[in-house]
This record gives sequence, C-alpha cells and structure tokens, in this order.
Amino acid sequence: MILKQELPLAKKNTKEYLKGAISAPKSLYNPSKEVKDRTAEILKKFYYAYEIHNKPYEEFNDKSLIEIINDNQKLFNNYRRQRSTDPDEMWKSNALRPIVRNRVISIAAHVTGALITPNIQAQNTNQEKDKDAAMVMRDLLEWAQDQANYAKTFLYAVIAAIVNPGTLIHTEYTEHYRTIKDILEDGKTEKKQVLDDILSGFRDSLVPLDELFIADIYEHDIQRQPFLIWRRVIHWNTAYTKYADNKNFLDYVRPGLQIMFDAGTDTFYEQYDENLSEHLVEEVIYYDRNEDLQIRLVNGVMMDDPEHPNPRKDKLYPFVKSGYELIDEGKFFYYFSLVRKMMDDAEIVNTLYRMVIDGTFLQLMPPTAVFGDEYINSSVVTPGTVTTFKEGTRLERIDVGSNIAAGFNALEKVEASISESSSDILQSGQSIQGQQTAFEISRLEANARIMLGLFGKMIGFMVKDLATLRVGDILQYMTVAEIDKIVGDDATLRYRSFLISDKLEDGKKKSHRIMLGEFPISEDETEAGFDMLAVQGGAPMERVRQLPQEEREKFVKKGVKGDSKLYIVNPSLFRELKYKVVITPDVTSPPSDNLKKALALELYDRAIQNPLVNQEAVLRDLLFASYEQTRSDTDKYIVEQQPQPQASLQQGGQGDVLNKLFGQGSTGALNRQVGQSQLNV
Repeated sequence: MILKQELPLAKKNTKEYLKGAISAPKSLYNPSKEVKDRTAEILKKFYYAYEIHNKPYEEFNDKSLIEIINDNQKLFNNYRRQRSTDPDEMWKSNALRPIVRNRVISIAAHVTGALITPNIQAQNTNQEKDKDAAMVMRDLLEWAQDQANYAKTFLYAVIAAIVNPGTLIHTEYTEHYRTIKDILEDGKTEKKQVLDDILSGFRDSLVPLDELFIADIYEHDIQRQPFLIWRRVIHWNTAYTKYADNKNFLDYVRPGLQIMFDAGTDTFYEQYDENLSEHLVEEVIYYDRNEDLQIRLVNGVMMDDPEHPNPRKDKLYPFVKSGYELIDEGKFFYYFSLVRKMMDDAEIVNTLYRMVIDGTFLQLMPPTAVFGDEYINSSVVTPGTVTTFKEGTRLERIDVGSNIAAGFNALEKVEASISESSSDILQSGQSIQGQQTAFEISRLEANARIMLGLFGKMIGFMVKDLATLRVGDILQYMTVAEIDKIVGDDATLRYRSFLISDKLEDGKKKSHRIMLGEFPISEDETEAGFDMLAVQGGAPMERVRQLPQEEREKFVKKGVKGDSKLYIVNPSLFRELKYKVVITPDVTSPPSDNLKKALALELYDRAIQNPLVNQEAVLRDLLFASYEQTRSDTDKYIVEQQPQPQASLQQGGQGDVLNKLFGQGSTGALNRQVGQSQLNV
C-alpha cells in the first residue's frame, strides 16, 4: 500500500498508472467493490494525513514533524559530525557535552522515582459509592498492568515525552495462538495449538510519532480525531502469528511485495518494495470514529470486512498521548519537548566547549612564525630533535590572544540558562562550585519541583487515560465466561479467578483472591460469611454447602487465620457499575528511606500510649514496617492475645459455632472479618 517513507510510492505510482506510464503486473487480489471503495477511501485519507506529517508549521519553527523528531533525536543521542578532512581544520575539536542527555535522564529519574498508579472509584445505579467493587477493580487493574509490563512502558513513555514532541501508547487485549511441538514417549513429535503468551493478553506498546497519522493537527484530544492511521513495518513471523487464520493473508500477502490500488482503473497491481526486505511486511490499521471502523491492511491487502467496527465496547481509540509542555493553549496536537527547549543553549554550550578546548591547545602549543629563508616544519618541536638553521633564521611564537577564562564564564551563564529550562544540577545529583546558602539551595529545589510538577501533571493525564482504556478492557474481556472444555454437544463455561499477592493490610502482607461467577452460597448473610471463610480456607467452592460440619469448621478456622482474602464477584452486576479513574501525580523528590523511618518512629512514640489508638496496628505499620527485616512477616513477633475467661458461655445458633472454634466473644470479630471478605454486588 505505502512503500517509501519520504514519499508514498502508492501515491506516486497511482498518478503514473493513470497516465499509463507504468506497466506493473496485475495482482490476483481482486476483492469486492465494497473493499475497493474502502481501500480508495483509506488511501485518500492517508495522503492527506501524510501531508500533515511533512508540512512545516510555525509551531515547529517552520519545520515539519519529521524534521523536529530528527533534530531532537540527534541532540539527545549526542550526534557528532565527523571531523573535517581539511588539514587546516582537522585539528579542531568536535567534542560534545552530554548536557541535554544528562538533564533528560535526571528528570526521567525524578518522574519515574515513584510509579504513578491510578485510583479507582465505583458507583452503583443509585450514584452511591461501592468501596468493595472499587477495591476489586483496583486489584484487577494491578493484575492487568503487571501482565502488560506497565512499569517499563511508563519509563519509556516518560523519556519519549521529554525527548520528542509527544509520546504515544497503544493498548489492547489480544489472543494469538501458535503451533508448538511436543516430544512423545516414543520420540516422535506432535504438533498442537497453544496460546502465545508473548503476544496475548494485555499488551502496551510505545508508538513512534512518525507511525501514527492524524486527521487534524489542531485537535489536541486524540479521542476527537476524525480518523487515525497507524502504519508500521513488522517482521513476517509476527504478521503470520497475527493473521495466520486469515484467508486473504495466506493467499495474497508475501514479504516485500506490495499490492497497490489504482482507483482510476479499479485494479490492484504488484510491485516489490525496495524498503521492505524479504522478512518484512507493512501493517496499516485504519481507525474511524465517525463511522465506527477499525480495518487492518497488510501490504495493501485488507484483512477485515470493509465495515468492521471498533472492537472496543467503549468505542474509544486504543491510544493515549502526552508530552512535556503544551505549545499553545491546548489546540496543537503535538507538544514542546524539553530537548527542543534546550536546543539553542546546548548548541552554544557545545560551540563554547569546543572553542575552550581549541584555545587551550593553542596556548599549550602556540603556532610559530619563521623569519628567514629556512624551511621549517613541525618536526622541529619533537622532543630530543636537533635542528640546524641558516644564519639569520628566527622563530617567534604567535600571540593568539586566547582568554580561556572568558570562555568558562560564558559556559557557566549558558548552563544556568539550561538549568532554568530543565532542572538544577543539584537535582541531578551533581555538586556545584562555590558557597551557597541553605535558602538559595532550597529555592533552587523548590523551582525544580515546580518544573517537575507541571510535567508530572501531563504524565498524570496520560496515566489516567491509559487506566480508563484498561478498565474498559477488564470489563469487556476479564468478566466474561470462557469455554473450559467441550464434551460432545455440550460446552462447559467457566469464569476466571485472579490472585494478587503482597497486599499490605493491617501491617500484614495478604493475597487477594478474586473469583468471578455465581456460586452456591447461602442467601443468609451469616451462613454466606461462613461459606466464604471456608472457601478462603481451601474448601472447594462447588460443594462447600455439602461438607460435613466438622470438616467445614476446620476450613472456616483456616480462612480466618489465613494470609489471603476472598472476593466473590457477580460479573453481570460488576459490569453494570460505573468506574472513575482518579490520578494525583506527585513527582517531587521523594523522601529518603531514612526520613520515612524517622517520621514513622516519631509517630509510633507518640501513639503507643494513647488509649484511643489501635495498638496492634501502630505496632505493625509504624514500628515493624520501618525495618526491612520485619516488614514481610510481623505475626511471629506479636504474641497472640488469649481470650479472657467468662462467667457464662453463649449457647445456640451461630454464636455457639463461633465459640467452639475461636472462643467466647468472637462473634462480632468474625462478622467483621466476613464483612471484609465478601463483595456484595
């Protein structure tokens, strides 16, 4: 479909086809009229979006997006021109100071020092908050983010936002299968289809800005773009894994072979793309908000129905974006990067730096003038060399008048300007020369926090948008039943269960176990609590009601004292709730571990004697949690309180069962535990 980065060959060849100037072989790919019309529409919109990519704009200082990206990348990567081959110039230094790269890495380290994670709020149909549902959604979001490797994506996205005029993240939930070989007992191999864990599940990917083509450069919100076109080159094996079940892919797609459509003759042609090797193919995904479309093309061959809708139920584009600073009041689609902001100052710094080095060379080894008829070359200055001169020959040094101190002073001024645009060198962990008062240092740190705080808000918006898309994927894909096995004409459906480990609660690390589906639990609230505690203790959910009383009591006791908490969720009701993503980004320099420890111990000393404070919680959260060696397992340091003897025992009903299991007076405590363990949606 599109063959060259500098100019789409499809566009160029289409015009020449109309003139009859090119005779390329016709393709066997001859789809329906609807496919041809849709292909022509996508090509037309791509040509328009391509012009946006390559058109100069005043916001880019009369440069195009591609030129700005190239300039920023060169500066960030310390691109250095080759030395001159001119003998009179090759002695000059071409050194660069990595000042821009250092500032970028410094700010990225500050912003990613604490991973920005979203908070979730849930509301039911009565506009009432549902804390249990919100907690379950937070756990599911955490599970999905771990699968999508969110921490790495977050780091890469922050660096891209600082360097480039924006950062883009694509998120999706996919299922792909691949063929593997099992070795049988007789040594033979057997092929079978398995789920590809690398390409399946929740997947996030960073999208280079030059791969996404937009419809309106003066529409800042990506979700309001009329259409988007994602064009990228992928390996043939990756494409085969994604499209191996597609007949058009198997019949017409070959590595390096483009299928081009000529709207004038209503014909598809074949031509090899010199930019695609025998191992690469071009994938184009067209998104249209107004017509609700998501159509994939590989090497110009359409993989989907021409009316294929956006598979997302929320009908949002699967992209989020952010950047370092806004260019205007929020109209221009792209951003003003930090690298571009420091570009002029960095150029001056590097020029002065090279001049200072060259001036130092000149002062250490100044040029020499020869007076007389003698021809003298530079070998006369070689140590130990004895040279005989004619009478009347005289050598004199040439005073180049270098002032190295002036160069260093100018460097300091320009570097101060760079610090105003980014972060002070104190924030980069570097020391400074000279004496500065504590007030001056505190003001510098405060200014740096303000600069980072603004960027943190921009990243916070991106994290919120990404979490919103992820919540939609969770509701769409994680709360539906899957086919477990098929026996004859009957298919067994089952819901998924999730385990989220290392959740800190009341000073203890617990695991949250989430089970989706409708289960045979008693309608009585107290009995339902016992059922859940039994399952939490290891009892099988499907027959927890049929267990003998004695065996059931053992499971209940394990459930109360266990290190996990069970949530049973009705998927239908869970999907009906409304979820809101809340972000409070804070990218200021995080307090050190020593400071956190000192503050916790100070609060522990003040709270330990207060009769209104939960002493066990204070002990776990403030004292033991302050030390790494006692943080993970606090139970072994705390003596279990023995129940006080009572004058009489409660008899009958559920209280009698509780007293037999856990001692007198445990009814209220267990009911509280049950209330924490049951999600009632």
